[in-house]
Amino acid sequence: MKRYALAVLLMLASPLAALAAPPSDAQVDRLLEVMRARQTVEAMLPQIEASQQQMVAQMMAGRELSASERKGLESTIARSSAQLRKTLAWPKLEPIYRDIYRQTFSGEDMDALIAFYTSPAGQNLLDKMPSLMQNTMNAMQKLIVPMMQDLQRDIEAEAHEGRVKDKSAGAETK
Repeated sequence: MKRYALAVLLMLASPLAALAAPPSDAQVDRLLEVMRARQTVEAMLPQIEASQQQMVAQMMAGRELSASERKGLESTIARSSAQLRKTLAWPKLEPIYRDIYRQTFSGEDMDALIAFYTSPAGQNLLDKMPSLMQNTMNAMQKLIVPMMQDLQRDIEAEAHEGRVKDKSAGAETK
């Protein structure tokens, strides 16, 4: 009787175990391929850089920069861009993507996602993804730029207030 109960328990548990089976490397690779993960990352980089330049331009709007200040700002942006491209290069991101997908989805999930992304609806989503991402970044910028400008004003005010206090403290000690 115990053997029978154990056999029934194993039979009931085996479909659940199959559902939670981790995806194979082939499934993860196929999903990343049909999702165009590499192309998406590579397409994002110029958008991120353009967004970064736009944000800096908005932050500097109305300010007169000397030639050396402008050159320094351009140099900073170029360094940031190079670091961004180095950090977000596909050879560095691919193992991260693979681990994330492997940890997040089961083999069954992978099959369903592969089926979706190879379907016309999935391909349509992928075709529109760059526009969706650009529109999202533009919307976020509208929120972030004013916040950054407020932060910059607060920092400048705090620095100015600190200099005024330092000068008045210095005047008192003289």
